[in-house]
Amino acid sequence: MDGTVPRGWRGWRRAWKVGAAAVAVVVLCYAAVSLFVAHVLTRTNNRPTRTMAEDLGPGTVPWSTRTADGLTLRGWYCPTAERRRLVVLVHGMGGSRDEMAALGRDIREAGYDVLVFDLRGHGGSDPSRLFMGRRERGDVRAVLAWAHARGYSSDRVGWLGYSMGASTLLMEAAQNGDIQVAVLDSPFGNLPELLKAELTRHSHLPALFNPGILIAARVAFGVRTDDLVPSTSARRWGNRPLMLIHGEADDVVPVQQARQLARVLGPSCRSFILPGVRHVGAYRADPESYVATVGHFFDEHLHH
Repeated sequence: MDGTVPRGWRGWRRAWKVGAAAVAVVVLCYAAVSLFVAHVLTRTNNRPTRTMAEDLGPGTVPWSTRTADGLTLRGWYCPTAERRRLVVLVHGMGGSRDEMAALGRDIREAGYDVLVFDLRGHGGSDPSRLFMGRRERGDVRAVLAWAHARGYSSDRVGWLGYSMGASTLLMEAAQNGDIQVAVLDSPFGNLPELLKAELTRHSHLPALFNPGILIAARVAFGVRTDDLVPSTSARRWGNRPLMLIHGEADDVVPVQQARQLARVLGPSCRSFILPGVRHVGAYRADPESYVATVGHFFDEHLHH
């Protein structure tokens, strides 16, 4: 044998190299697209605040506090003259204190001190990636520490969360008994399950990119979502008073997740499933009824 490679083998080798290069290009493109989308979906959502102090009522003052990991949260604090009971409003992913301002004004007019603030990476608070409730739990703890320092005991602090803010409250409450009374409006109960249906809508990509996006978010940015299941956390809520509000027409978090949460929470949960109402749309649909219902709940369960 003269050591030359047969012509047929040379053809196969060339085809293999071309195929391997093509696979490598596809894999690299898949990884690059997944990384880019993971970045876009978790990047900071800071923007200028549109609301003014007077939008919440007289006596409203700028508010800020520091989290344990060194971020500054900012918002509005609107106390009454008595300063007896505080309601903290927690917005959802991509929101800010702006979306809670009108509700905060109405709750304040019902006789409560009110705090509306921006979660990390939102509104006027310090920039941060969005962690879907994991690190945002630290924001809740920082607010609670501030409230305690201001003389509000845990049994005089009520919490009202929208969407991711509501889910964050529930996950934090599983390990924090100082969250004693809460209203959860449109929370997700199982984020991994929700992402299977919703991630393609947000990414505008076929579902085959979902695993790559989730892996990229975790590996590149530390955003882990596989264990964010508030319906599991709900088992540790116990007998603390809780109100769950969800719209039947919610096209972001299916109402089935709310019903599952209600079953896990048991008799301590007062549920309102509202026909025709979309995601966090209950207040907009009927502000007077919403504030009356929520206000009565806080009147009943918060100490004076």
